[in-house]
Formats: sequence, structure tokens, C-alpha cells
Amino acid sequence: FLGGNTKKIESKLKKLMLKASSSQMFEEAGRLRDRIKSINQIQKYQSVYIRDMRNIDIFAIKILEGKSCIHGKFFRNGSNYGNKSFFPVHDINAQENEILESFLYQFYADKDVPPKILINKNPKLFKDVEKILNIKNKLKTKIIQPQTGEKFRHIQLAEKNASENIKLKKASLENHHEALKKLIKLFNLNEVPNRIEVYDNSHTFGKESVGVMIVVDSEGFSPKNYRKYNIRYDDKATNPASVDDYYMMKEVLSRRLKTKKDKEGVIMPDIIIVDGGRGQFNAVAKVLNDNQRDTISLMSVSKGKERNAGREIIHLNNRSLTLQPNDPLLFFIQRIRDEAHRFAITTHRSRRGKQSVQSVFDELPGIGPKRKKMLILHFGSIQKIKNATKTDLGSVKGIPKRTIDQVYDFFHSH
Repeated sequence: FLGGNTKKIESKLKKLMLKASSSQMFEEAGRLRDRIKSINQIQKYQSVYIRDMRNIDIFAIKILEGKSCIHGKFFRNGSNYGNKSFFPVHDINAQENEILESFLYQFYADKDVPPKILINKNPKLFKDVEKILNIKNKLKTKIIQPQTGEKFRHIQLAEKNASENIKLKKASLENHHEALKKLIKLFNLNEVPNRIEVYDNSHTFGKESVGVMIVVDSEGFSPKNYRKYNIRYDDKATNPASVDDYYMMKEVLSRRLKTKKDKEGVIMPDIIIVDGGRGQFNAVAKVLNDNQRDTISLMSVSKGKERNAGREIIHLNNRSLTLQPNDPLLFFIQRIRDEAHRFAITTHRSRRGKQSVQSVFDELPGIGPKRKKMLILHFGSIQKIKNATKTDLGSVKGIPKRTIDQVYDFFHSH
């Protein structure tokens, strides 16, 4: 959308949709089809045209005590396509123009560049950015600092958002750092932990089993370092139907830790947190020991009586304890555990969805690859095919009535 050329985007999406369909990636093809529909709807019903704001990006930067926020607003074809705050990582003494310059290079590395970029800094300092962007951009891009009028009001609003959001981010980071300091005492560490890894897993009766790892560092959650692990049953004697949390945790941690010790570029965590009681703790402790990583601090978190939030039991090496319900450290542990659980559930749903789509198509009578492609392109998803009436199914050209009856009867008998 940020390219401003929706026809070009629509053409690319159509090519991707056909490619996905020919590869029997029917759910992906349906998703792309829905995106094409959304683009057409947006083009038709998008918000009111804004005078002299056809294709413009707006960025305002604010710094507070060594941390910065860049707030962006985006206009395409005269319509507001939303806004977003960014929190770049940089040296504590970096200047606003340096931070914004570096940000613009990174932001447009994989995006089309609009004809105008509005900023709240002196544009003379951004001539090099202009030159680089114009090498990429066929149009002439100008970086401007408006002083009056509607564009200036947009810059003022972006500055206000940047100021408010950096204050909120700063307060959130202060709470985060206080929680990290509390972990020093809890684990008897020598310094504040730089990297915490939290693990969780999810499965359906041993099928589509996945494990996940999320990472927490000094800046909070670090999604770029999250990892997904499809359980592959490294122990060939293991029956997938009998797989439990212990097995999955063992396989995931073994794969994560089975890296040449002290290999350059490999970052190991200071703390590992897993969901579960003393049994899970002991299982993971054995994996750490087997991989000569027993210097990593370990915690498992189990639900307390009646499995109520706030009564969690914290299991450490030689003791178990409970924290007061209003303890900030408990809130911190709950929050990162819940993030790991969320990531595990969404990862599992995604994998399960892909498997179920394929299995449903495998069972459909009289439907080969060509007709599968025709159905998914017409309806967009398995669920929509399932909900279709016989009349709806009959509107798909090239599929005989007998096959339509078989498809309809199949879904309505399951």
C-alpha cells in the first residue's frame, strides 16, 4: 500500500496467488485473493481525499533521556493509510538528525519511496538521504520541513504523538529494568541479565506439535529473535501419539543448546523460563547439564491452587516460592509467560490450519489438483467452500454437477 501504485501491487498479488494455487498452497492462495479484494474495496471506499496530500510520508522525531521515538504518518492517493511509532535502538548520545537519517535509510530499504517526505528537522542535513532514495526512486523525491499550512499541522501532530509515546515507552522501560534488577537477587546473579529465553509448546493429541522460544532483553520483547520449532521426534522410538510436555521441552531445548560451545556469534541466555512444575524444571535442568550449559539460570512457573493467576509457584534450583499478588516481579513473569503462550498457540494454529486444509482436500471425492485450484480461487478458503450452497458451487465454471453434489454432500455429512 505504501507504494502508492495499487494496480502494480494488485498485479503482483495475482501472480503470487496463481503460483500458490499451482503449488497446492490453497489457504495461501485464498488469503491473497482476499487481499486483492480488500485493495479494491479500499480504492473504492477509502476516506475523504485530503487536498495536496496525495502521496506523502511524514516523520517527526523526539528524544527523551537518550531514547527516541519516530512517529510516522502515511498518505497514498490522497487517503490516510495510518500511522505508527518506531523506537530505534541507538547510542545514548546520538543526535536527532543522525537517528532520523539512519531510520530513513532502513525504512525505505524494502519500500517504494513517495515523491515527498515531510520531517521535523532541517532538510539540508538530509541531502545525502535524498540522493540515495532518488537512485532507487524513478520519481524525484523531496525531503521537506514545512513551516506553515496543512503540512505543518501534520508535522506538529506527529511531533506531539512522538513526545507522548516516548514518555510512555520510557516509563515502560523503567518498570522493565526494575524487574530485571529483581532477578539479580532471585537468582543470585552478579549483574542484570541481558537475555531471557521463555519456552512453551502446543499440540493436538501429539499432532502438529510445536515448541516456541521468545526472547526478552534490556529493551523488552525482541520478536526478531523469536523461534519456532516443529517437533520432529529426534528420538525415533518415540510414538507421536504419546508425546508429552516433557518430551517436547527436551527436544526443543536440546536443539537450541546443541551449539558448539563458545562458538563465535552464538548468544546463550542468562536465564531460561519454562511453563510447568518441578517435573518440567528437572527435565530442563538435565538437558542443560547434558549440553554443558548448567551455568544458565533456570526457572519454571506453575499455577497455584485452583490455577488462579496471582498464585503462581516459582520453581528454582533448590527451592520453590510464591510472590505476593501485587509484586511487580510477578507481573513481569506473568507477562513474559503469557507472551510465550500466545506465540505457541498462534504458531500451532497456523501449522494445524495448513495440515487440516491439505487433509480435507485429500478426502474430497472427485477433486484433482486442477479442480482444487478452481474452487479455492473462486471461494477463497476451505471454510467458504464448506458454507457454500449447491447453487454457489454450481457457479464455478468447469466443475460438473455430479462433482458439485459430491463436494456438497461431503461437507454436510462431516
